[in-house]
Amino acid sequence: MNRRQLIEEIKDTQRGITKVKDKYVSEENLELNYITIFSHDQNEFEELTKTAEKIGEKISKHNGPIFKLKKNLKFDNGTLKIFRIRKPDTERPQKGCGDFKVSNYKKFKDKYLQKNNFLLFKGNGYEFLGIHDLKEDYLVYFPDKPLTEEFGI
Repeated sequence: MNRRQLIEEIKDTQRGITKVKDKYVSEENLELNYITIFSHDQNEFEELTKTAEKIGEKISKHNGPIFKLKKNLKFDNGTLKIFRIRKPDTERPQKGCGDFKVSNYKKFKDKYLQKNNFLLFKGNGYEFLGIHDLKEDYLVYFPDKPLTEEFGI
C-alpha cells in the first residue's frame, strides 16, 4: 500500500461514517473529529501502520497506533487531524469507524440514547454514544470529549 492508497482509504471511511451518521442523526453540520481504519489480519495491520508512518506522526496508541497527520485532510464536514490503525479484532469485521463532535453532548445523548442501534459506552473518565448497525461497514461515535481536545490538537 502506498500513501495515496491509504489516503483514499481514509476518504472512503469518511464517506462511509458520514453516510451512517446521516442515516440515524438529524443534526446537520456535525464536525468530523477522528477516523479509525480497521485491519483484519496481522499483515494488513503492519502494512497500514508502515504506510501511516509516512503520512503521520505517532502520538499515542489504543488498540493500535494513533497518528497526527503531517498534512491535514479537509472534508466538507471537518478537517481531519488524527487517525488510527486498529489492530486486527475478530469482533470488528467492519472497515472502520469515526468520531463526530457534538456541541452539546448531554442534549445529544438524551435525544438519541433510546433509539435503535445507539449504544452508550463508558470508560474511566469518558463516555461516548455510538451507532452500531451491524448491516453497515462503519461504526460511528459521538464522544463527550473529542480526541483532538484530549491530545491538545
